[in-house]
Amino acid sequence: MRRLGSVQQKIPCVFLTDVKEEASRKREHQQFQVVATETVNPVALEANVDCAFATEKLDGTCCYVALYQGQPYLWARLDRKPNKQAEKRFKKHQHTHKSCKDFSWNVEEDFKTVPESWIPAHRVKHSNGHPIPDEHGHIPGSDAFYPPSLAFSPLLGV
Repeated sequence: MRRLGSVQQKIPCVFLTDVKEEASRKREHQQFQVVATETVNPVALEANVDCAFATEKLDGTCCYVALYQGQPYLWARLDRKPNKQAEKRFKKHQHTHKSCKDFSWNVEEDFKTVPESWIPAHRVKHSNGHPIPDEHGHIPGSDAFYPPSLAFSPLLGV
């Protein structure tokens, strides 16, 4: 059984998009609008969007609630990113090969340190016990941010 609130990756737009030849209401110098159609995106259907629970994203922060040290905590999105040296090597590889494929990361040395409470996102793949960075060189994850009120307890079954 899937856990409620376990989503930790972006999903494709649920609806197919279309470009309208009208000036954008958000961007002053953009002479078109990208709008959602009423057609469900087949990629979203492949991602099982029809079985998903809708959630609300507040204040632009990606977060979820889960147990940490036996208490419910609010976890904030925190991606582990490469240090400057590794970032330079990665960009050079991308420029030379026009791709990020076949770039090899050393997760122990190439990434900035993260708090001890940091965890990789649930669906991040691992190799030799280490999370594998995505195509941008980031390892999506979360950090225990704040112990919310126990009002969240019924959601967690505690």
